[in-house]
Amino acid sequence: MVYLLLTSLVFFALAYRLYGGFMDRRCGIDDQRPTPAHTQKDGIDYVPTRASILFGHHFSSIAGAGPIVGPILAAMYFGWGPTWFWILLGAAFVGGVHDYGSAFISARTGGKSIADAMRSIVGKRTGQLFAIFVLCALIYVIIVFLDLTASTFTNTPSVATASGWFIVVAVGFGLVITRTRMPFWLSILIFVPLTYAGLAIGHFFPSPLESQGFWAIIIIAYCFVAAILPVQLLLQPRDFLSSTFLYILMLAGILGVIFSSQDMQIDFYLGWNSSQVGSLMPFLFITVACGACSGFHSIVSSGTTSKQLSVESDIRRVNYGAMLVEGVLAVFALGTVVILSQAERTELATPVAIFGAGAGRFMSTLGIPENLAREFSLLAVSTFLLTTLDTCTRLSRFILEEFLGVRSVRTRWLGTLAVLVVPAGAVFLKIDGQPAWRVFWPLFGSTNQLLAALALLTFMVFLKEKRIAYGFVVPAVVIMVITPLYALVMMTYGFLAKEGASSIDLVLAGICGAMLVLGSFVTLMSLKYVSKSA
Repeated sequence: MVYLLLTSLVFFALAYRLYGGFMDRRCGIDDQRPTPAHTQKDGIDYVPTRASILFGHHFSSIAGAGPIVGPILAAMYFGWGPTWFWILLGAAFVGGVHDYGSAFISARTGGKSIADAMRSIVGKRTGQLFAIFVLCALIYVIIVFLDLTASTFTNTPSVATASGWFIVVAVGFGLVITRTRMPFWLSILIFVPLTYAGLAIGHFFPSPLESQGFWAIIIIAYCFVAAILPVQLLLQPRDFLSSTFLYILMLAGILGVIFSSQDMQIDFYLGWNSSQVGSLMPFLFITVACGACSGFHSIVSSGTTSKQLSVESDIRRVNYGAMLVEGVLAVFALGTVVILSQAERTELATPVAIFGAGAGRFMSTLGIPENLAREFSLLAVSTFLLTTLDTCTRLSRFILEEFLGVRSVRTRWLGTLAVLVVPAGAVFLKIDGQPAWRVFWPLFGSTNQLLAALALLTFMVFLKEKRIAYGFVVPAVVIMVITPLYALVMMTYGFLAKEGASSIDLVLAGICGAMLVLGSFVTLMSLKYVSKSA
């Protein structure tokens, strides 16, 4: 495991240096060209931000459970070998290109989202379909994480208290770095320990026991406020402080791997077909998801991050760099599952619990009590639930404003309110006794990867329009178009061919078919544009 991790670190470092530099040169990155954060600076959404803070904000928005759950499941389905290779190659040459390209397009088009850029280049109808698809995906994510966060606060009151403390500290940190002349290093020395004090405060002063419905209402109100406040007042500082949880987790975990002597207890290759998900192609790619490439990243990169880039060279530092660091996290997550026995994995049941147990075992080699290390690992993952929620709310408002073609103080308030109406009602909806979102969860992996495919297509088309050689994007486009469309075909057939298919199965098959048509249409329109302008 030590050699696996060290090889990964060297590979990602070389990718950042060499391939990241290549993309900078190919795309003509120019720090003299003003970014949207300067040309449209409004102190609310468009705010020039130092790269270190923006990296933390961006990394917190794209990371979390995704690069942890996916690699763990993929290793159990297909073996650690295919999973590891896809994490390395995917993060560097597919996901990294995807994230870089999404931010680059937005930076060069005045801060437009990836969907609005598609509309400007390929056509209004194509862009509108893409925007509707993105908005629906974002609202679904809000519903999922709203339910998960409310459930966490209900079952673990200490986390609710700690989360509230983090928000208060983040606002204080934001006010200090924007309204005072305190040196940045000094503010970090003060506010990072204050953030971690929330762990003790939550432990000793857990919130009162409340129903899940109560917490859902409180969280919706928080999302509304967070989405309309200036980004540098809450989202930036909170995400920067939250990201330190993952930094410390990865640092301690990596050191634990280096000084441990754990044996791998999962085979390199478990076979082409998994009884749980199907064939390696396409479901390895769909399962690993965020550990190698995630369509959600394109919305963050072109939605919030691009509006805060101080200079164009920060695209490589923030967007490409964060994807590579997420790759490191994915490799570490892979390590946490391969050192556990089959019996341990079965007993732990969930990927997040497996991650906590494996990380705790690694960190125990540094003298940290294994139970304490496990609790810290799980808390680090849960910290990003709120991050995803408020980021998605803000992004949904951006997409809605672009779709309607209006942007003002009024739309900031009304648009945010509008995108929260559906989650506020849907979070209480049950189907067969379970939250409604869980019925549609099997589709989320393919939806996410299809979104990545459409973003990569947009990047290719944009480069073509700007007369920039786009050959380096083509392999990523081919992989990411084929895998989700193939998966959607297989899933549609699976739902329809199921013996005694229920009405829910028919609905899921219909949704799969609709996404298949959407993905095929946008792909054909993009290829038509490229061939027409060749």
